[in-house]
Amino acid sequence: MALIKDDAVILRRLDYSETSQVLAVFTRNHGKVRLIAKGIKRSTKTKFAAGIDLLDIGHLTFSARNVRQEALATLTEWVQSQAGAALRDGLDRLLAAQYAVFAAAELTEDWDPHPELYDGISQTLRSLAAGSSPVSTLVSFQRCLLQEIGSFPILDQCVGCQRPIQSQRDLYFSSLDGGVLCRDCESARSEKYAINIATLRCMSARPDSSNSGSTDSIMPAFHVFDYHLSHLMGKPNPLLRMLMSAC
Repeated sequence: MALIKDDAVILRRLDYSETSQVLAVFTRNHGKVRLIAKGIKRSTKTKFAAGIDLLDIGHLTFSARNVRQEALATLTEWVQSQAGAALRDGLDRLLAAQYAVFAAAELTEDWDPHPELYDGISQTLRSLAAGSSPVSTLVSFQRCLLQEIGSFPILDQCVGCQRPIQSQRDLYFSSLDGGVLCRDCESARSEKYAINIATLRCMSARPDSSNSGSTDSIMPAFHVFDYHLSHLMGKPNPLLRMLMSAC
């Protein structure tokens, strides 16, 4: 039975018994892994153990009989580097973090490594814990997630006629078609989301770009990306409504 060491973010957790937990973690080199943490909540006379918390970041060691096997891997060691509790000072930032890890868990397969996505998730959690704007941070995360799962939309030309997008006033986004539609092509589609050129530019901007979008365009860009992610998941992100209420 192989022992595997990796960095990880806790995506989901379930109390399995009085002393154990079942966890879904996103690791840097092995992707999403489901494992059982036996006795992780067992306290001793000198140490209180509360288990592993959602949104924790750390380094783990686990054993797996066979990589990609459906059976749960077994956690053998966990060293926390950032506690999920660091996000609880602000409800909006906590909900933003939960929004991000839910989407990552839903749209990735077990044992499918995405090192850049792991970096994106951990950077999102660290930025939120440091007090970054929840919506701006999430737009960068949405870009990263869509790029890593191969579903980033086409935004520089109309997916219907392939003409470059200039400065048209009336634009639409289609998740089914995977990109932006011009006014001439949108009438043939029933599934579409109206957007403007400022929103499109914000969606297209690189995460590290100084022109990543004005305050007025960041929220619309977030909603269009959320619309696309919801279509890919086949359901809305359950954290969205609470997040919007808190922001």
